[in-house]
Amino acid sequence: MTNQSASDATKVITLPRLHTAQLNIKQGLRRFNVLDCGRRFGKNILDEDIAIKTMLEGYPVGWFEPTYKYMAPSWREIRSVLAPITKDRSEQERRIEIITGGVLEMWSFDSNPDAGRSRKYKLAIVNEAGLVSRLMEIWNTSIRATLADMRGGAIFSGTPKGLNDFYKLYSMAEDKENWARWKYSTYDNPHIPRDEIDDLKKELPGRVYQQEIMADFVEDGGFFQNIDQCAVIEKPDDPLNHRGHRKVMALDWGQSNDFTVQGVGCRECNKVVDWERFNQMDYTYQREKVKTMYKRWDCEGVMPERNSMGVPNIEILAQDGLRVLSGTDGLPGFNMTASNKPPLIQGLAVSFEHDNFQVPKEASDELRSFEVLTMASGHPRFSAPDGRHDDWVIMLAILRHAMTAGGGSTWADIESLGSVDDYESKWK
Repeated sequence: MTNQSASDATKVITLPRLHTAQLNIKQGLRRFNVLDCGRRFGKNILDEDIAIKTMLEGYPVGWFEPTYKYMAPSWREIRSVLAPITKDRSEQERRIEIITGGVLEMWSFDSNPDAGRSRKYKLAIVNEAGLVSRLMEIWNTSIRATLADMRGGAIFSGTPKGLNDFYKLYSMAEDKENWARWKYSTYDNPHIPRDEIDDLKKELPGRVYQQEIMADFVEDGGFFQNIDQCAVIEKPDDPLNHRGHRKVMALDWGQSNDFTVQGVGCRECNKVVDWERFNQMDYTYQREKVKTMYKRWDCEGVMPERNSMGVPNIEILAQDGLRVLSGTDGLPGFNMTASNKPPLIQGLAVSFEHDNFQVPKEASDELRSFEVLTMASGHPRFSAPDGRHDDWVIMLAILRHAMTAGGGSTWADIESLGSVDDYESKWK
């Protein structure tokens, strides 16, 4: 693509060649557009192509992202492409002006919910729209008015995240004047090997695959599938039946209102072989139960939940000779956070859907009621319904992680971290 500068010196920029599905969207654009795309479809490349074309015609473009983190790679890519024809650029303001007079301004909603409110644009692009909190409100009270002066248009592109505002916009665009909508899955990108996408179907939970790859809007609700085929074990097994097998243990702590659930999983048999659930018990007695089950099954290690009272309990278990397995952060026990809980729960879901992981039948009701809800931020929240417990789910998820991961800590390893206060502060 070329453009003449004021001195008639030819400047050249290079844009990626669009694939067929991207071209179909570009050729069918209306004033307002909603692009529902699977991951790796190539929506960013298409958005950048349309934004740069608008700038080459001398118009201002507003580019909006849910957070600065999402905005950064888009900024770097467009900045690089436009470098040969850039007249002025501000890294701090995320603003580029090119020699045609066209301008790009990038905004993130996490730093400014009213981003772009006082501006006027020929085109507004909301990238990763499925993750934008209060998208409808932002569109109606802020972005829409920026397009009035130039009768500008808008593109909302993203991947589904439940039935949130992005879904509402997509639904509204079906038969509203001046609006258009598209839906394309990852399979519609010819540059992604189909067998690679097929492998994802085998590896991801069904709900995640439908949203992330197939671009389907999935209703909030029950999360786990294939429960009737997996939650079938009636009673604990006999250690003699698993002699020589690799066994690991996991537990979710509780004390008064919540329950403690501990269980042993056999790697070779791909199932839970023993378990206990109890509450109203002092931690001293709980640790004795843990040690009894650990030794009875000759476990390779135990992965306790680290949250709440986990740290001092883990220290004592390790001091008593139990090998404490490490969590995702490489430290003893599993520290549940908002960022590592979703992949942990999704890993358990995958084990039911694809690996036929066998678990106790008494966990089935809790597994059925466990749900995923889409938060205002667009991110999922996994939890039991109000008034219900999730101790079975958490224990099974940690156990499944322990059965497929390695690494552990002895008392000497933990002692090297310092006092309880020292390493508790490191673990938070």
